[in-house]
Amino acid sequence: MNKQKLTWKDVVRDALLELGGQGHLSEINKIVEGHPKTKTNPTWRDTIRRVVRQYKIFEPVPPERSGIYKVVKEIHVKPGAQNFTEESEINHGIAQGMLVTLGKIYGYETYAPPHDQTIRTFQGKSLRNFVSVSDCTDIFRGPNLAKIREIDTLWFDEDDYGLFPVYAFEVEETTRVKSGLDRLLKIPRRFPTYFFIIGPTEKEKNLFDHYVNQTPFREYKDRFLFKLYKELEELYNSALIHNDRREQFEIVERGG
Repeated sequence: MNKQKLTWKDVVRDALLELGGQGHLSEINKIVEGHPKTKTNPTWRDTIRRVVRQYKIFEPVPPERSGIYKVVKEIHVKPGAQNFTEESEINHGIAQGMLVTLGKIYGYETYAPPHDQTIRTFQGKSLRNFVSVSDCTDIFRGPNLAKIREIDTLWFDEDDYGLFPVYAFEVEETTRVKSGLDRLLKIPRRFPTYFFIIGPTEKEKNLFDHYVNQTPFREYKDRFLFKLYKELEELYNSALIHNDRREQFEIVERGG
């Protein structure tokens, strides 16, 4: 583990492992109390309660609302090189798979909509196998939650109080560029998030350029970016090569 980037997920997982793999929230709190991370977070107990609900590696133990959680084994999927196809629906899943894989390589926690985690696949495996955040409800509580939860991919970093969105991605073709922009803008302004539209052709880019100069997007124009499928494909494949070589060289990336 990279101690320079110790996260709340790490702290809670270590506490549960110390408890034998599962434990009540009160037991987790007792172990974590006094940890250096609690000194900069006066509401750390609330943070722990959110953490066990957010991450895929923590699961509640029946009955409902028992307050007991267990650590489940993380599925380590090693993705390979990937190109886009000629099929729109398949390409959507490929783009999401590339994005969540890149997020992991770059050290972010990753999310995709629950429905997409179930029905979409990447390289023959469910998209759920590639994400680390199963639920973002506690991050975005409010009237826009339902739409935010449908954003194609989110990358999260962590501060003293938990997760916050750094990058948000919508994979859109021509008729849906504006709806993708609308969803991205639902993310609360307090978060320093950059918004990406990923599209297959220059047609989508031209629409993007048109819309971001109109209300309500114009005010946040400096936070919106457009990237083509081919640009995502190039980044993904080059990042895989770099990551493999870094691991072979046994270099650990420095934490933020």
